[in-house]
Amino acid sequence: MSICDCFDLPVSGADADAVAGYNAYVAEFLSYGANLRALFEIADNNPGAALINAHAAALHLAFEGAEGWEFAKPYLTNMNACVRNASLREQLFCSAVNAWAAKDFQTARTVLDDLTVRWPADLCALKWGQYHAFNLGDQGALLRFGQRAAIAHEDTPYAHGMIAFALEQNHQLEKAEEEGLRAVEISIDDAWAHHAVAHVMETQGRAKEGAKWLDHCSHTWEKKGVFIRDHNYWHAALFRLSLGRHDEALKIFDDRLWGAWPEFPQEQIGAVSMLWRLELRGADVGERWAPVVNQARARAGEHIFAFHDLHYLYALARAGNSGEADSFLTSMRTHAECLDGSVGHLWRDLTIPTAEALNAFAKGQKDQAGEKLSTLMPELYKVGGSHAQRHIFVETLEACAPDAGKSHSFN
Repeated sequence: MSICDCFDLPVSGADADAVAGYNAYVAEFLSYGANLRALFEIADNNPGAALINAHAAALHLAFEGAEGWEFAKPYLTNMNACVRNASLREQLFCSAVNAWAAKDFQTARTVLDDLTVRWPADLCALKWGQYHAFNLGDQGALLRFGQRAAIAHEDTPYAHGMIAFALEQNHQLEKAEEEGLRAVEISIDDAWAHHAVAHVMETQGRAKEGAKWLDHCSHTWEKKGVFIRDHNYWHAALFRLSLGRHDEALKIFDDRLWGAWPEFPQEQIGAVSMLWRLELRGADVGERWAPVVNQARARAGEHIFAFHDLHYLYALARAGNSGEADSFLTSMRTHAECLDGSVGHLWRDLTIPTAEALNAFAKGQKDQAGEKLSTLMPELYKVGGSHAQRHIFVETLEACAPDAGKSHSFN
């Protein structure tokens, strides 16, 4: 008989100690804790627990670089060897992870959609569903997962932060802020809720209030994982930019945005994005591009996410070696030609032209860049990223000409 987890859902092939370890992972995962890696030892010791091995594989895949796919392999092998003995819910989660490993992110989201309609108590599956919906630019799915969390987890720590971000990305700003503040009432350290409220304030132009909000919350982030620490400080720097405090933004970059885990793709794109913005606003970033560009070079040929590739391309173009950026763009085109269906459309008809525009902009060809970006802007939500993250494309368009992009809002 299977032992149940903290959501009263059975975990097949695991003893009491393994389930206790899985529950500890659940708490770390939902709170963006720093001890997620403890799950790997639990999975290593329980190769017959399909769900635990599926989550271990998912953690590696969520690194979002080629290394993650390599490190996920043994857990995928264990998962698939015993999945037939798992429950239907667990089998569905394993199917989603298999699709993810095959880089079929749309199927992964669809399977998690199906799973969480049947078992909305599985808050981890809801969280992973939001992860895929976000990367796919699917704001409707992001909200569906959030609404299921709202139904099943009214008093569950960290659920309201998930709901808040989904609402914000769907332009329901007042409700988003209300849910974010509710989350903090339940769990003062809900860094994702801190982040959701910051998004509301950014969208509403409340930069001074936003900077104070994140400063107030930041003492709780020291025990969090690198991603949320980096990303929330990225928002803190963004508020400083809005207030014209470039020196403060640069200090946040030096102290908090670069250097904790330079090999981590999320740290890389956050750094590219901040340096890009700083320069668009006239700041001198000195030699800060060099180590970031070195990391971008290491991602050449991976082509996992369109949003990431656009940042890597810009970093290489900004480095001043046009041949290197052109080669990266050629590699992106080759990758795009190998893709079918809607994913192929995303890369060929949207990602590649956007990359061409950014490459032209970095070379000083602003007329060409502006012409392309202005036609692509309405569809750019499809490349993933949040409203705040994608606003860099709007700022770049506006930099192409004194009056360019003034009428463009971001989706």
